[in-house]
Amino acid sequence: MSMARSKRWLPPLGSALVAASALLTACGGGGTGTEAAATSYTQGQITGYGSIVVNGVRFDDRSAIVLDDDDHVGRRADLKIGMWVEIEGDDVDRDRGTGRALRVRWANEFVGPVSSVDLASSTFVLFGQTIEVRPQTQFEDLPQGLGSLSAGDVVEVHGYFNAATGRYVATRIEAEDDAPLYKLRGIVSDLDTTARTFRLGSEVIDYSNVSDLPTQLANGLRVRVKLRTTKNAADQWVAVSIKHGVRRPSLDRVESEIEGVVDTCASSTSFSVNGISVDASTAVFRDGWVTCGDEVEVKGRVQDGVMQAAVVKKEDHDDAMRHELHGTVVSVNTEAETFVLRHEVHGDITVSFDHLLRFDGGTLADLVPGAKVEVRGRLMLGGTLQAARVEFEN
Repeated sequence: MSMARSKRWLPPLGSALVAASALLTACGGGGTGTEAAATSYTQGQITGYGSIVVNGVRFDDRSAIVLDDDDHVGRRADLKIGMWVEIEGDDVDRDRGTGRALRVRWANEFVGPVSSVDLASSTFVLFGQTIEVRPQTQFEDLPQGLGSLSAGDVVEVHGYFNAATGRYVATRIEAEDDAPLYKLRGIVSDLDTTARTFRLGSEVIDYSNVSDLPTQLANGLRVRVKLRTTKNAADQWVAVSIKHGVRRPSLDRVESEIEGVVDTCASSTSFSVNGISVDASTAVFRDGWVTCGDEVEVKGRVQDGVMQAAVVKKEDHDDAMRHELHGTVVSVNTEAETFVLRHEVHGDITVSFDHLLRFDGGTLADLVPGAKVEVRGRLMLGGTLQAARVEFEN
C-alpha cells in the first residue's frame, strides 16, 4: 500500500535558535527568549483550528515559534487536530476563551512499523504496545482509517498512555512510509548497564552507541528514544538518541493548565498527569477524587516543575461538539447540506450540516460565501466536519 506524504524533517537546533530569536524580537519578546516573555503554560490536545484550540481556549498562533520535541523549527501548518502540544503564551482570558501563543511545541509518541491489526477490537500493535483507536481518532493519508493499516506499514502515532488499561490511546495517526528514524516513548525496565540494554515495553533497546544519556538513567524513568529502522544481529532495536520523555514546563508559570490522563497516583491529592507531578493538597475537586486512568483538566501554577493545582475536574467530552473550526465560508451546497470553510493555514474544509442542532447569531439564509463562522462538531474519517452548531462571527 502506498502511503506517501509530505515530511516534516526540519532544520537542526542551531538554525532553529537563530530563527526563533529573530521571530521573537519581531514579536516584541525583547531578545530575552520566549521563556522570559511567557506568563502562561498550557498542555493538551489540539481540538480545533482558529488559530488552534487547546483545552477550550482559542490561541492566536500567528506570531508563535513552532517547534517539535527536538527543537526543530516548524510551521503553523504542522499543528494539526489530534496532536498534543505545549503552549507558552501571554495571559489567557478564560472568560472569553482566548489567548496568544508565543511558543508551541508538539510531540508524538511513536514512529514505527505496525506488527498486527485487530479490526474487531479497534487496536493495533506497534513496538509491542497495544494502541487503541477510538471514533475521534484522526487519520492522515489513511482513507479507511484503521482499515487502511496492515502489518509492516510505518505510522506516526500521537496520543497518550492510559494507566488504567495499560494501553496507548491514539488521537492522531499519520502514514510515515519514508521515516529516516523510528521513535519510541516509554518507561525503562530491565536496565543492564554492562550490556547497555534496557526494555521499553516488550522491546529490547541497545544503547551502546549513545553517549549523551539522560541524567539518572534508571528503571522507571520515562524516556523517548530514536531508533535505527533495522534491528541488530541480536534482534534488538538500536538507539541513536535517548532523552527524557516527560513534557513539562522549563520555568515557573503564574498561570498553567494541563489536560491529560492521570498516570500515577501516590494519593488522592498527589498524582501525575502526562508525567507532570501534581500537588492537589489545596485544590478544589469539581467532580470528586481522581484515580489512575481518569481524563482530567488541572488549573493552577507551576512551581519548581510541579503543578500546584487550584482546580481539578474530570473531562466529560461531548464528541458531537468536540472539534471547533473558525474560518470564512467559500461555497454552500444547500441540496447536499454542506459548505466549504476556508482556514488561513489548513485550507478548505468541508462541513456537513445535515444533522445541525442550531444556528447562533443568524440563520441558514446567512450562510453565504464570505460569512465568518465558528463551527462546532466532530471531524469524520476523510476530514469532513459533522457540524452540530454554527455560530456567525462579527
